[in-house]
Order: sequence, then C-alpha cells, then structure tokens
Amino acid sequence: MEFYSYVNIFETKGLAYILLLSFLVLGILLIKYLSTPEKKDSQHSDRKPVA
Repeated sequence: MEFYSYVNIFETKGLAYILLLSFLVLGILLIKYLSTPEKKDSQHSDRKPVA
C-alpha cells in the first residue's frame, strides 16, 4: 500500500512564468491602448450636429 507519490513542484514553473509574463505584457499593452488620447486631426470635432 503506497500512499505517497513524488510530485516535482518545479515541473510546471516554466509554464507559470510564461503565462505570468504574457499576462503582464498584454496588461501593459491594454493600458497603453486605453490611455492614448484621441487624435486632434480627426474631422469629428469640426462637424456640427444635424438636428
């Protein structure tokens, strides 16, 4: 009767680091995308409402 099994806790560490790194990079890109100001060259600011 064997109740104990050997589990290497370092086997999945590389995958966890890759997931963490990709999450952080995507988070930074999302923050930069959301915080970019609107371009002033757009023609939407020159238009007047129709109604």
